[in-house]
Amino acid sequence: MSNLAIPGDVVAVTKAADDASAVTIRRLHPKESDLLLAHLMRLDGEARRLRFGNPVNDYFLGRYAALALGADALIMGLFVDGVLRGVAELRYLTGSRSEAEGAFSIERAFQGLGFGDRLFGRLIASARNRGVRRLFLTCLRENRRMQAIAAKHGADLSFVAGDVTAEIRRPYADAASIAEKWADESEAFVFAMIDWRRHGLEFLTRPLQRLAETLNPSSPAGR
Repeated sequence: MSNLAIPGDVVAVTKAADDASAVTIRRLHPKESDLLLAHLMRLDGEARRLRFGNPVNDYFLGRYAALALGADALIMGLFVDGVLRGVAELRYLTGSRSEAEGAFSIERAFQGLGFGDRLFGRLIASARNRGVRRLFLTCLRENRRMQAIAAKHGADLSFVAGDVTAEIRRPYADAASIAEKWADESEAFVFAMIDWRRHGLEFLTRPLQRLAETLNPSSPAGR
């Protein structure tokens, strides 16, 4: 489903660093697994390894995208000119949802432009508004860019074997982060309704199409 322009997107639409590309950050809804998969498939081998900690193949990405948009996760998408180019994921680690893990992926051509920093900020705001008290991010030692972003947002970094764990403790929401949450939720709801209306319209018009084919067998629809 395409990233349609809707009123709810306006709060999240800005210009990229080159002032030429429209950028939107919003929550992905469960029926957008195809967009997530397309993004993951565009990641090169190194980006895949940094995201998942190991080299992964296309089959793994397909399985991951099919299951990623579940109830235990919040996934924010970075759209550049209507195409999903980056993703920030929040996954709860406890039943009380007081602890969560974050993960990020940005396509190679869109790295180093400040998008990772913006996604990280939105993810932290979303975590705070949902009662998360401890947010963890684990990445490989060589992923210096992600470590720098995490440190910028107040994370404590610890080094274990070949991994780096970033921990952020920010339990309190503020007015700005709450406003972002409502924008994210309203955008996801509108996109879900657009998808429902599209399929609902097909269901309602199908009997009329069959009737037209019966009345006019020579029409293109009746052939």
